[in-house]
Amino acid sequence: MRKRVLVTGAGRGIGFSIAETLAGKGYLTELLVSSETSAKTLLEAEWVRQTDARVHVLDLADRDAVAGFNQTWKSDLWAIVNNAGICRTFGILDAGDDPLDEVLSTNLVGPYLLTKGLLSRLSRPGRIVNIASQLGQEGRTGYSAYCASKFGLIGMTKCWAKELGAEGITVNAVCPGWVGTEMSFKDVDRMAAEQGISSEQFYAGVCEPLELKRFNTPVEVANLVLFLLSDEASGITGRDWLMQTVWNQQ
Repeated sequence: MRKRVLVTGAGRGIGFSIAETLAGKGYLTELLVSSETSAKTLLEAEWVRQTDARVHVLDLADRDAVAGFNQTWKSDLWAIVNNAGICRTFGILDAGDDPLDEVLSTNLVGPYLLTKGLLSRLSRPGRIVNIASQLGQEGRTGYSAYCASKFGLIGMTKCWAKELGAEGITVNAVCPGWVGTEMSFKDVDRMAAEQGISSEQFYAGVCEPLELKRFNTPVEVANLVLFLLSDEASGITGRDWLMQTVWNQQ
């Protein structure tokens, strides 16, 4: 029997690659995106059209919407991949509205409520993989809200592993640093402009301390998720998996 996996934030970037990789390996994929526009774009992807992937619209920051989604969900699941997330850069000394609530609602509270609501549909054994970040292990100037959400997601990963292990459910976190997504390269352009240097110079500086001297690719992140969902990973739980060990010392 084919295994069904729910992937949040599947419309682009890492989530898109995770979903595509899992579908290519024969998993039944349930794809969550945050808007009708994202759903329409995703449905036009060739691999989605050629598989039996299903697309759902859900704003994880809307608690009532998450509760309604959980109540109407009827399919059994092998795994939940909590990938959806947003990033807002904002320092504690900055004036203006603070994005803390928005970021925490999407990146931390949403995954908690979704996973809790769908636990009765998760198989035993089963898998939960949370896409955290290297910034869930270290701080960075201007990233208070994002770091708080990812530190929290790693903490929940370790708690869930202890709470669900006896039921055969493994829970792990994947912690990418720089990944070559459209969003990341926009950040490169923005930060390079702020420093008055070219994007190429900024990229080279960021990559210098990295072991691989380059960004990870979305597919590399997806392949780690693929392994953690496999039978071969049945004895691995409660871990936060770094892709590379150096972020950027700022």
